[in-house]
Order: sequence, then C-alpha cells, then structure tokens
Amino acid sequence: MKTMTARVLDPTHLELPHPLSVGPGTVICLILPDAESDDNLWRDAAKAHLLDAYAEEDALYDDL
Repeated sequence: MKTMTARVLDPTHLELPHPLSVGPGTVICLILPDAESDDNLWRDAAKAHLLDAYAEEDALYDDL
C-alpha cells in the first residue's frame, strides 16, 4: 500500500504530486475521514498527550 496526498480541484478531480504507477482502468481506493470520525477523536487525544511521554530533560520536543 502507498499513501499519497492530493489536492481537490473540484468534486470530480484531484491534483496528484506525481503520476500514478498504475494503468488506465485500474480501480483505486480513496479513504476520506469524516469530520466526526472516531479516528479524529483518537488523533486529537494523541496530540493532546504527546508531550506527556517525554521527560523534562527532553525539552527539545516542547516546540512540536
């Protein structure tokens, strides 16, 4: 599996950073998270507690 970021140009077109390495007619799968997705809740909690994992002497991580 490969992850790629694309920019939405309009409801039916994406701008890719580089060409896909698959041929015409190949079916690809896009996963678009919902604004209310459980994954977002988990991600927000992880961000909120990221720095709790580091000791005071690891202060270089404070600016993340």
